[in-house]
Amino acid sequence: MYSLNTKRFAYSFIVFFIMANILWNIIFSSNQQLLDWGGVTFQLFACSASIYWIISTGLKTKNAAKSFWLLLAFGVLVYLIGTLLWSYNQFILDGNSVFGKLAEKFFIVQNVFYFFSLLVLINQIKSSLLTIRFLLDILIAMSAATAFSWIFLIRPLVSHNEDLSFSITELSYPILDLIVLVGVISLFNTSKRVLSKQTTFLLVTGLLTQIIADTIFTYLKVINSYSVGSINEPLWILSILLIGFSGIYQKDSFSVELQSHAGMKTENIYIKHIIPYFGVLLLTLYFTYMLYDKHPVFLGLSISIFLLIIRQVFTLLENDRLVEDLNKLNEGLEQKVKERTDKLVEIINSMEYLAFHDVVTGLPNRRYMEKRLSQALENNSPGKKLAFMLLDLDRFKHINDSLGHSYGDLLLKEVGERLTSSIKQNGVVFRIGGDEYALLIENTDICQIEELAETILKKTRESYIIKGVELNITPSIGIAMYPDHGSDLDALLMKADTAMYKVKENGKDHFKIYNCDMSMKSIMELERSIRKGIERKEFILHYQPQISIDTGEIVGFEALVRWERPGSGLVPPGEFIPIAEETGLILPIGECVLWEACRQSVSWQKKGFANLRIAVNISSLQFQQENFVNMVKAIIHETGANPNNIELEITESIAMGPIEQNMSKLAILKEMGFNIAIDDFGTGYSSLHYLSKFQIDRLKIDRSFITSLEKSEKDTAIVRMIVMMSKALNVKVIAEGVEDEHQKAFLTEVKCDELQGYLFSRPLNVEDCEKLLSENAS
Repeated sequence: MYSLNTKRFAYSFIVFFIMANILWNIIFSSNQQLLDWGGVTFQLFACSASIYWIISTGLKTKNAAKSFWLLLAFGVLVYLIGTLLWSYNQFILDGNSVFGKLAEKFFIVQNVFYFFSLLVLINQIKSSLLTIRFLLDILIAMSAATAFSWIFLIRPLVSHNEDLSFSITELSYPILDLIVLVGVISLFNTSKRVLSKQTTFLLVTGLLTQIIADTIFTYLKVINSYSVGSINEPLWILSILLIGFSGIYQKDSFSVELQSHAGMKTENIYIKHIIPYFGVLLLTLYFTYMLYDKHPVFLGLSISIFLLIIRQVFTLLENDRLVEDLNKLNEGLEQKVKERTDKLVEIINSMEYLAFHDVVTGLPNRRYMEKRLSQALENNSPGKKLAFMLLDLDRFKHINDSLGHSYGDLLLKEVGERLTSSIKQNGVVFRIGGDEYALLIENTDICQIEELAETILKKTRESYIIKGVELNITPSIGIAMYPDHGSDLDALLMKADTAMYKVKENGKDHFKIYNCDMSMKSIMELERSIRKGIERKEFILHYQPQISIDTGEIVGFEALVRWERPGSGLVPPGEFIPIAEETGLILPIGECVLWEACRQSVSWQKKGFANLRIAVNISSLQFQQENFVNMVKAIIHETGANPNNIELEITESIAMGPIEQNMSKLAILKEMGFNIAIDDFGTGYSSLHYLSKFQIDRLKIDRSFITSLEKSEKDTAIVRMIVMMSKALNVKVIAEGVEDEHQKAFLTEVKCDELQGYLFSRPLNVEDCEKLLSENAS
């Protein structure tokens, strides 16, 4: 509370002040008037300094501490008032007034205030038993002090002197001082300390000094030898200064410290318990010494009391040990309660966090979005717009199914980070499930939202490096505005969802803001129609020939699914395949395609078209199903098809999935006799290291490379490299999308094995395929 310089100054002030007082008394011992005025002046300055220190300490403390220092300051203040009254009576009224007796009353009240200040400390400990024991110790000490004062001081003087100029009030000084001192020492030795060690030491020293000064004063008054300038006056001043100085060492607030029983010195424990019995023991010994020869029973009584006191002290020591054990147990229980409470708070906070946040990305989840959007709608300023953006990752399922959930989760997390970095302080990003994100933007307009959507598209399109694999993904974004498109969560979510699906219908990788011309009805109807089409077996196969570049003969067909929708004719795959993949309906469609291709292979073989290969596309979702191999076995068993005539086309992303699991599946299929082809090679996640581990029969160059052969030297080099690599791996290579003679000539030059495309034939139905086969055979 106080600096080291302040404490050093206070020490120096006390030393020089006391020395100055002593020198004054010595120098002016022959001049009673100067001696009187000097004594009073020194006491006034000492009281003022002490009150200043105590009040300064009280102002910097709180609660009960303030009351303690205030009462202590009042004790010094009444001593100052008593000194002023005495001075007024002595110097102005020549000692012939009641003010002298009144001053003595104020000196007595000084100790009363000291006593009440100690009671405040006792109350701070909040122990009723300790308070009662404290009061009993005070009564015992007061009784003993009064008895000894009567025996050794008052009675002898009264019996030898008939005219004594002293009063009982003067005799009560040392008794009251002793009561206060016993209280301080008892408080100092309790198991809880409410004053610092330095403060307690200075306080006890100050009170002890006051006891000595009061005792000397009382004796001098009894023998009628007291005069101003006596030795007790510097001691009074020193007492006042030490009591005030004790506040400088006190901390900012009460520090209630538990002292361990082991850490407390043994002598302190004995002093603590012996103090209240010391006076009783002395009285007992004195009366025994005086009366044992007349009444021997006093000797037995003295011994009994002495032994009883010893027994009581040991009982108290045992109680201290038990209390200490209880304190340790309480401390342990409190610590355990605190630890469990902290753990419970941590669990509650964790549960609350998990309830409102997504585990994978750490972003707020759908539940929090509902809460946050409701708050935003309530607090939205009039005339301000609010945007709700719904974002879906295109083809995310292909990545998740082919590479595994560990890759998918890391990708989702990085997408969330890019989205968060794209928005400002007025926006929040949520992950609401799967590969769907939602963005809430407050206080915005159409222009700002369009700019933000472009930024998000740009950032999301950038490549991702996940576990050393480069991935690319695009978003489809639907946007709804409040209040233009709805006034609650359900309306905004539905409108944003409708706009997002319109983006997907138009090729994905873009954004749209909802307008009244949009409707989800067509998409929902299309999904229902696909389901009914599966039930009604409306999905049929067309076959596109695959030609040997060396012989020009048809060596196989690729089975391509078509939807023969009643009233609509043939529905292009681009219109229903994306919806089928999104909804999982691609699984029953893929199973139907494989079953029909196997049945057709058996039919053609019976018609004499032997060793004719039929290639069937296998979606990544279909390949990752646990029952995929068993499903294939069941179809072969039902149709009787020869696996050697069936080629399963998988995308290279499948080859990059869970390596051990996929290798196991492909090994089983190869053992059954199936041909394995990598479809759309060069557009996915190629890795020669993984590719070399699989037993691949054929690589299929994607049509995008073939189409741009004349326009792009880069694509020309890629096609040349794929063919060379295939030869090195002893794998056949087929190019799809061949549409003109220039492309055929280039592929012949680089020694591509097989061709497929409109240059030779469009996809045909079964009847037209059989006609083409017959013509080719002739």
